[in-house]
Amino acid sequence: MRFLVAVLFLSIMYACGSAEWYNHQVNIPETGWHKDTVAVFHSEINELDKSCHLLVEVTNKESYKYSNIWFFIDAISPSGHIERDTLECYLANDDGSWYGKSLGDDLYESIHSYKLNIRFPEKGVYKYYVIHGMRDTVLTDVASVGLKIIEVE
Repeated sequence: MRFLVAVLFLSIMYACGSAEWYNHQVNIPETGWHKDTVAVFHSEINELDKSCHLLVEVTNKESYKYSNIWFFIDAISPSGHIERDTLECYLANDDGSWYGKSLGDDLYESIHSYKLNIRFPEKGVYKYYVIHGMRDTVLTDVASVGLKIIEVE
């Protein structure tokens, strides 16, 4: 239930025209996402006085065999400070229905909270390194993973 409330909150907030600071997706090869392959995101941050949300966007195929996905995320500040996080994203409910929206062509896109209401402590380029944390050596049926940073209004 909390997940549905969070998805609804994010959908409403995102639809209300929040300023988007960063939005980038990394396409995953058709052959799968190897556990050692890193999705890399570099975001230039110039606003220190405004709060923002960091969101992870997952696009999966209908044939994806799990109802969730785990990510290990290294966030590196411009001064080199490293934060390591583990994030679980629920992609389907108990009956197998996919969360998020259908993109057609057997694809589903869902947006998940990573960090909410944060302020960046310094200006510059923040780097995010994302790997999947599933038990599969090669994870199949994930089409892309993305990072969005939106301003809180």
